[in-house]
Amino acid sequence: MIKRLLITLLLVSAFATRTSANIGVFPQSVDFDDSSKKRSQTLNVVNHSDHPQTYRVSVIQYTQDEDGKYTEVETAPNAAAKYLVFSPKQFTIRPGKIQAVRIARKSLGQLKDGEYVSHIKISEVEMPKVKTAEDEKKAAEAKKAAEEGNNEEAEDEEETERQLSFSLKTLFAMSIPVTIYKGNNLEQKTSIESVKVNGDKVDVVLKRQGQISSRVNVVVLDTKGNEIGRNGPLRIYTPNGKRNVSVQLDKEAKTKPAIIRLENAVTKKEILQKQI
Repeated sequence: MIKRLLITLLLVSAFATRTSANIGVFPQSVDFDDSSKKRSQTLNVVNHSDHPQTYRVSVIQYTQDEDGKYTEVETAPNAAAKYLVFSPKQFTIRPGKIQAVRIARKSLGQLKDGEYVSHIKISEVEMPKVKTAEDEKKAAEAKKAAEEGNNEEAEDEEETERQLSFSLKTLFAMSIPVTIYKGNNLEQKTSIESVKVNGDKVDVVLKRQGQISSRVNVVVLDTKGNEIGRNGPLRIYTPNGKRNVSVQLDKEAKTKPAIIRLENAVTKKEILQKQI
């Protein structure tokens, strides 16, 4: 029974890490420009659970494939990690409350011009459980059961005892990209390589052509110029050249998709339009 419960909890935890349902973090990205005097920024972490929760902060690296899937790696080209400091590294928040995490950029020295990216990861952790009077009672019953030869009950109680001494365990997590820009002539440039209508969605292949990551929204318009689908903000990280994107169309749309529009995800300005 207890072992089945533990397996269920682990599966729930794995799913929760992807959904990040218990954590709110804003803003969704942090940018540092070497031409700006602003050397520090703040991430706000919100506890959406119904109990006090402890969180741990770390810096990690990802690679991204053409479908936008992220894979955590130990090292990556043009990582920003060694130029970043942050605090606090661990904290506890009451339900519904907010904790500020300060992120600062170090001096870039002779760093070559370009874009440098790492991710700040906010992980929920479970602290070791403090034994209560009820726990002590169960431990005593386990000892008595063992002495009387009731092995099955004793094993269950011993398993419970082991659960009480679990070390820190990650449950939910979110990661936020932190980007450092060095240089004055860095350009974001994105084009549309191909478009295909596939039932109730439109599949788009984007191509990054600038020196830095592309940050875009992909918008689908109908024949009258009305928006009937949107996906974004999306990012094509360097050194990647392409990104495959699907845009789900509005179920209530009465006309066919006719135009794909690319927007700058930061400024919301139109980059280009392409007929379907």
